[in-house]
This record gives sequence, structure tokens and C-alpha cells, in this order.
Amino acid sequence: MWSRKRYAVFNSLRRVIRIFTLCTAYSILVAPGFISARNIGSSTGTVASDPDKNTATTDPDDTLKIQHFLADGVIVTASRTPIEAQKANRIVTVISKSDIARAPAQNLNDLLRSIPGVDIRQRGPLGTQADISIRGGTFDQTLILLNGINVTDPQTGHHNLSLPVDIESIERIEILNGPAAKSFGPNAFSGVVNIITGNSNPNSIRASLLLGQYGLSRISANISNTSGKLEQFLSLSRMASEGYIENTDFSNSSFFYQAKYQLKSGIIDLQTGYGARNFGANSFYSLKYPDQFESVKTDFVSIKYQNRSAIRIVPVIYVRRNRDRFELKRDDESVPFNHHRTLTAGLNLNIWMVHRFGRTSLGADLRNENILSNVLGNLLSSPVQVRGYENTYYLKSYNRFNTSIYAEQTISVRKFTGTAGVMAYHNPDLSFFGFYPGMDLSYRFNDRLRIYSSVNKTLRMPSFTDMFYTSPVQQGNPQLKPEEAVTWEAGIKYSSTFLKGDISAFRRRGNNLIDWVKDPSADSLIWRSANHADISFAGIEASLSLTPETENHNGRFQSLRVSSSFLKADPVEGDMLSRYALDYLRHQVNISVDFRIVARLYNSTTVTWRNRSGAWQDVTGEVVSYEPFWLSDTRFTWKEQHISVYIEASNVFNSRYYDFGGLIQPGTWIRGGILLNINYLGKRSGATE
Repeated sequence: MWSRKRYAVFNSLRRVIRIFTLCTAYSILVAPGFISARNIGSSTGTVASDPDKNTATTDPDDTLKIQHFLADGVIVTASRTPIEAQKANRIVTVISKSDIARAPAQNLNDLLRSIPGVDIRQRGPLGTQADISIRGGTFDQTLILLNGINVTDPQTGHHNLSLPVDIESIERIEILNGPAAKSFGPNAFSGVVNIITGNSNPNSIRASLLLGQYGLSRISANISNTSGKLEQFLSLSRMASEGYIENTDFSNSSFFYQAKYQLKSGIIDLQTGYGARNFGANSFYSLKYPDQFESVKTDFVSIKYQNRSAIRIVPVIYVRRNRDRFELKRDDESVPFNHHRTLTAGLNLNIWMVHRFGRTSLGADLRNENILSNVLGNLLSSPVQVRGYENTYYLKSYNRFNTSIYAEQTISVRKFTGTAGVMAYHNPDLSFFGFYPGMDLSYRFNDRLRIYSSVNKTLRMPSFTDMFYTSPVQQGNPQLKPEEAVTWEAGIKYSSTFLKGDISAFRRRGNNLIDWVKDPSADSLIWRSANHADISFAGIEASLSLTPETENHNGRFQSLRVSSSFLKADPVEGDMLSRYALDYLRHQVNISVDFRIVARLYNSTTVTWRNRSGAWQDVTGEVVSYEPFWLSDTRFTWKEQHISVYIEASNVFNSRYYDFGGLIQPGTWIRGGILLNINYLGKRSGATE
């Protein structure tokens, strides 16, 4: 449903834009009014407005230049049903393929770091392991989707970004700030990230080589093919480094395959992938153990069908497996390794139709979550051997079956759009169905200016780690209640050809928030998982982007984006030390500028300032507050028609900073690479990437 469709029009936008929408689990992309794009008209997206109103004014071979399109009446997928872009009523940030190609970033984490309200906290370098939080939520409160499929891990949110795709395989990323239980279900507590993969050119080969300091190397390749009714995409990659300090070495490998087949009655989508990450986890979970090591292997498969009738029926079946081996002392079995295997399987069904009263959607999601472990869960009656390890067994297990039922209605009357929905949720840990309603409203003054407001209730179930993990310094709690929150939000957006901006304010009132807490005294050792507190957050987010007028597309200046977010939690009674819930990003400023230096030489630079609330304990037990810091990354790119050569540096000014207390992050890291992109049939598909 995402190729050659009107509501797939902006598959290849080249800038981070802020737009008003909340989309279905298959896409959360929307772009109302005047859109500044750089790759529209490819096999995966066409403009759905009058072609006489669309003007592309730059050389299509030069994808680092900005093209301008006027897109009126574009149909997008908003809420759980398609809706005209002008009538959508939530804000989403989109990182396009062009943004990814130009950004001084080599992993998903660095791409997301500059989005207002998004907090990326890295333990290891270049995407080895990172936690993503949105609007002060914890890493377990962000829902991760891969092409619309829920890939969050029930064991722990630390594994949510362990995806079997590399940066070269990502077509775009869509980030929704705020709760979305009524559309996406449990765990869409503080935000949703949807990662869209593929290559917009139907018959092309893309290959890249990266080399850098600390023995860094990456080789990746992907191929897309369209033959008749069958579209395919295959990607392979491997990235490795010796590490920037002792025991921070890593090797990451991934395989990913997508296929789409056009039937007379509908479309079948298949995706499958496998990823393996092995990394030195220097002090990842305790500063007292610098020799930790972890190996994570993830595989999944999903299949989706969508019919072509007036009443749309979209069933999806998916299976995801994650295997994790943790070594407190690397290669030293005197301390037994922790082995975990999670298996999630689900059936998602969405049914929607358009009628005289608006758009109506009904849906259900049945999802089973299971874990086998030697430390998490309830004792098994009979141990299960860990594959590949003699005399090593899973001793514990836990299973929960989640049922979510959805109903949603969208009504549009002239300049007003309203969406109301509810999710009913149940699993065996709950004695009753919980109901989580939401409402989104917007009013369009004209084609450029819109205001919106929303109120949504959401929840998150505790992870298996929250419930069961026990160690000499940690104690889980099987009796945890689900955490819940109600969020109010309002905002305004302005969009013209040259200037785009928005500002939003929100307040989230959380109940029974789950956190790991301890007494801050130096002799206190045990972190305990608990429904710690009822915490309210209030925040403001704003962004502004400038692009040159159409007639100035050959100028030096290409684009400027500035954003800021501010967050504050209400005071919490007691003096317990919080590991996650009160350890939030208080203030963030992001600046990104793109310009042409000369001919085909371009520069992209991002600057970020981050000020974190909270504190951490060093190895002596002393409580240390986080210090604010600046980060700057830059990339220089020379681009020809089929080849791009670049050199980049992260942390240009060698700032000393911590995302997690005590885990020093890399200083200046220089790398360079070459990217080859060839259409092997020798035919143009519209625009090239």
C-alpha cells in the first residue's frame, strides 16, 4: 500500500519537517500545504495533486539540491484511517532519505538525537546499544515500529533498537511525540518511532564502504528489483570497531529482505530480517564491572495483506525472536552467564471505511509474549537447554497474552477535523479490561496556519526485567502495576514555501510510574523496581526551518533548522535516587545547517546542547549531578551522479560528556566513506537518491 499511492507521496522527503498527524501502524507520515521536497515521483510515492501545480526546478541528478513542490489535496494515512493532509491533527517529525544521506551520522541513534523532545542515551558507540526516550519518558515507554510492525522487546527496552537494518536501508523515520495508545496500543506511552526501509529506485544497487579511527569499518550493500507485479529489496551489512577505550569493541551484522506482490484483489507484503550484535559492555550496567560483554541476536518475519475493496481489511501476522547473552566478566564463566530468549508473536487486524459521516476504523491486536531465561520468570518444571551451550539451561519462563481492541472515528467539517478513539486492553496480569480513550482536534485558518489540541490516556505494562531481575544489587517486583498517564497537548503550526515552524505545549500526569530506585546513601546497595511515584511533566517544544526560495535553489544556502525543547517534572516527595524516571533531558537546543561550498561540494553541520536532570553514583558512592554539554558533528560530501565521497567528524570539539552516569562517550571520531548508487537496468525511475 505504500508504493505508487497518493498517500505514499512523500516517501523521499529530504528534510526533517514537523507536520500535524497521527498515522496508522503502517505509516505516520504527512505533509500539508507547501512541501519542500527533494525526491518526489519515485516508485514509492507520487504527488496526488494537480500536476500543473507541481514544479521541480533543480537538476534531478543532484539530490543535494532542494526541489519545491506544491502538494494540494494529498491523501495520507492519519490516525487509523487515511485523511487529507490539510485535515490531519497531530505533529510528526519526518527524517527523510535525503536527511539521512547528508547527515553526519552512521547510525539510527545519531539521526534521532537532534529531534526536539527525543532523548538518545548511548552506552556504547555508533549504535552498539542505546535507549530512546521521548518527552521525559523512560526507554520502556517508547514504541518502536519497523515498517509498521511492533518490534519492542518485552524483556527490556534496552533491546528495542536492536534492529536487523543498517542506516543505508532506511528510507525514512517518522517520530510521533506524545501518547498514542488509542491507535498503536500499549507501550505507546510517550511516543512512537516508525522506521521505514527500502529503496525508492525500483532497479538499483547501492553499496558503501566506511573507514575510520579506532579500527572502524563498515561495508553494506542493498539491491532493489521490480519485475512485473513483484517488488523486492535485499540488504546486507557489517560494521565493526576495536573501540575507543578498553572493552568497547563491537561487531554488528544484519540481513534484511522485503517483498511485495500485487494481486488482483490486493497486495501482499513480506519482510524478514536477522541481526547480530556482539560488544564489549564496559561498565554498561554497573561501574564496578568494566569487563562486561553482551551478545544480542534478533530475527523476525511478518506478512501483511491489504484488499482493494471499499471496506479495507488489513491483517498482519508477525513473529520476533531475541536472544541475549550477558557476561558480567567477559569470557569468565566463574560468574554464570545470563541467557534470555524472548519470543513475541502477533496478529493485527485493521478494518476501515469512508462513509458520509467520515471515516471509521475498527481493529484488534492479539500478541503473545514469552521468555525463557536462567534468571527471569517463574521456575520451569523441566529445564530447557540453551542452544549452542552444553550443560547450560533455561530454568525459568514467563508468558503473557495481550488483547487490544480498537475503535476510531474521524470527522471533517470544513476547516475542522476531529478524531476520537479508544483502546480496550487486557492481559492475564490484569483482572479487568482497561479503557484508554483519546481525542485529537485541529482547526485550519488557511493553507499555512493550523492549531490543534489533544487529550490521550495511555499505559505501559512492566517489562520482564522490571518484574523478575534479581542480582546482588537489584531486586525486581512481580507485583508491579501497569503505569498510566493522561496527556494534554496544544500547538500551532505555520508552513510556507520559505518558512516553516511550530510550537507545542503539553502536560503529562503519570500514575504508578515504574522505576528502579534506591536510598542515596553510600552504603545503600540495592536498586528496587517499584511503582515509585505519580509524576507530572510539563514541556514546550518548538522548531523553525528556513529553505531558499525556488528561484534561489542554486545558492550557497540550502537549509537551516533550529529547534528547542524544555521539560520540567513536578517535585516528588522523598529523597530516593531514581535510575530512569527522574533522569530526563531537561533542556535541548538543536541547530542544523546545510550549504553548498562550491560546485558539488556540500557541508552539513549539526550542533546540539543538552542539559540533563538527575544524578548518578560513582564507584565510591558519591552522588554526581549531570553537567550540560555541547556536541557538534559535521560532514563534507562531494556528489557525482552515481558516486558520493564524504568525510565527517563527530564530537568535533572533543567534548567530555556522559549519556549515562560514569560511561564516558567517544571524543572526536573521524571517518570517511564512499557510496555507489547505480540503476542496473539503465532506466530512470523518476528521481535518484
